Amino acid sequence: MADALYLPEDIVHLIFLRLPRKPLFRLKCLSKHWNRLISEHFIKLRSRRMMFLPSLPFHAIDNTATSEDMTPSKMIKLSSPSINTGSYKEVTIVGSFNGIVLLVLEYLNTIVIDPNSPYGHHMILYNPLSGEFNTVPRGGSYKSYNYYVYGFGYGTAADDLKIIRLKYLRFGSNYESKSFEVFSLKTWSWSRPSKLTDDSCFCDSYSSGIFANGFLYWNATRNSGSPLYLIVTLNIKTMEFSRIEIPDRYWMHRLGTYKGRLCMICSQNNVEGYELRVMNKPWLCSSELWSTVCSFPSSLLHIDFASDLGTLCILDDGRLLTLKSCNQLIIYDMLKDSYMEVDNLTSFIRVGKLQSVEYIQSSISPSDICSVFI
Repeated sequence: MADALYLPEDIVHLIFLRLPRKPLFRLKCLSKHWNRLISEHFIKLRSRRMMFLPSLPFHAIDNTATSEDMTPSKMIKLSSPSINTGSYKEVTIVGSFNGIVLLVLEYLNTIVIDPNSPYGHHMILYNPLSGEFNTVPRGGSYKSYNYYVYGFGYGTAADDLKIIRLKYLRFGSNYESKSFEVFSLKTWSWSRPSKLTDDSCFCDSYSSGIFANGFLYWNATRNSGSPLYLIVTLNIKTMEFSRIEIPDRYWMHRLGTYKGRLCMICSQNNVEGYELRVMNKPWLCSSELWSTVCSFPSSLLHIDFASDLGTLCILDDGRLLTLKSCNQLIIYDMLKDSYMEVDNLTSFIRVGKLQSVEYIQSSISPSDICSVFI
């Protein structure tokens, strides 16, 4: 009888990482050896809550620790052996689904080489756990001198994910010639539904929309008039844009989600501190549209999209990932007014917008993001 084929455990682990959860549990029953390999620790490793950071090379923060834990959250350097991160000058984090992160990577020296080149960027679907990625085809209208904001979400069917790219030209303080393109992951193709007639100014520091319940939301301001702050919304199912106006007395600093609902961090004129407000049913009148979850002081935080310091991500459980200083990240609990410092085990240099994203580790391949749900 021939000797049984032996595979090193690290190779077996890589194979297991690509399997869905149910088959993994079935494999545990085949032998004591496999039962040991597919341990609860291995299963939990695949479902860790993480935060992807705007850095090159790629970094993330383990978000499984809480404020009651003695061990601080740790920063880790991610595996990306097939991606030459040294070729890029900036990373934009668009969003995440099923453990796959959508990134826009901008090449170095694009404008110097050819300002009309459609190849000034690289859009990828990236699995931070496995290091696997899939390149999104370039839309033909991309130009490096234009301004772009992005979105990632779906309407009613989670297997029909869309990438939204809004293009606009800026002339002084005015934004003109807006249009938007849609990439369907289901058909793997770009389309251009229509021009965008909204005259809002999107905030450059937060160029990615927040997805919640079939809609995308972007921070914006008016070119003129009152109120100054507003939210541009997109119904992904109908591809229709609309606005949500913010009352004059409020300064809107950051959008995110809280328990799956759109939320914002804002402050009131002549009032110390910040508020976490969550959106109620969208058809309610403006006075009933928002509810205040909590208020918290401003002594530790620099929540300002005009500054190099600010909030990177609102976590869905009511915490913030924010920069306390240029090289110190903290996770601040808005509900408890407490924080913990992130253990910077590796050097971290931000090379992107003030935007991070929360994701749950998974073994899903970027090519299967629309066909597998966890």
